[in-house]
Amino acid sequence: MKFKIPKKFKNFIKFSVVVVFVVCISLTSKIETVHSQTPELNDDITQKVIPYDTYEEVNANLDFMERKVVQKGIDGLVVKYNGVEVVVQKPQSEVIQVGEKFIETFTGSMTGYGPDCKGCGGRVGYGLNVTNGNIYYEDAKYGKLRIIAADKKYPYGTVMRISNSNVLKEPTLAIVLDRGGAVKGSKIDLLFDSEKNIPRGTSQKGITIDVVRLGF
Repeated sequence: MKFKIPKKFKNFIKFSVVVVFVVCISLTSKIETVHSQTPELNDDITQKVIPYDTYEEVNANLDFMERKVVQKGIDGLVVKYNGVEVVVQKPQSEVIQVGEKFIETFTGSMTGYGPDCKGCGGRVGYGLNVTNGNIYYEDAKYGKLRIIAADKKYPYGTVMRISNSNVLKEPTLAIVLDRGGAVKGSKIDLLFDSEKNIPRGTSQKGITIDVVRLGF
């Protein structure tokens, strides 16, 4: 005598087989799909990717602006069959640590100068011509940096972060490429395109300076 499976169980069995198959695939291989697409497996079954979130946290033991992935992000996966959705993989957030380790931090003072100042030759001590109004230097690691003069104890290429300045409204990265007879100790001199364009309030005490890198 042939045993006949009731019709109401056929769809359930078919669905269960599909779910088990998808789960096996997700556990034994990486499921790669474009987030913006929902590829169809057949007429009744579709899969949907749930993109993972990314979070950042500060790590004081990493160099400034260094980034380290401490938990890899994994997309989630939802399989839909005949209107029923099954979560095969929950998304796992990606966690990135961002470094904020400084070589030195001190409170100093700041002044401003231009390439047309008295006794200036249009070039900074490092040799760069700044008569074209260029007050920035493109650094291979830290990108676009303001040019400053600083004490000789900070070699050319030293990168500093300047905070609490009246003219620099947010913490600003700068690079030491120049010297100055009056630029000693904890004092720095910020380059502007001209002496006449130095804003009021540039000369200031009590600014915070973080030394990010010492020399090139």
